[in-house]
Amino acid sequence: MEEKTIKCGKCGKEKPESEGHYVLEGTTFCCEKCCGNPEDKKHDENANMCEFC
Repeated sequence: MEEKTIKCGKCGKEKPESEGHYVLEGTTFCCEKCCGNPEDKKHDENANMCEFC
């Protein structure tokens, strides 16, 4: 069974759902490369924080 891929809202690349997170109250998918992990406390301290935050 192949994993579902979703287009990242920031870079526009198709990524497996497991390689990213839903942001904006679950309305937009963003890959970890672009947005990091929003559940990680370091995400908020990151100077390159995702534009969705």
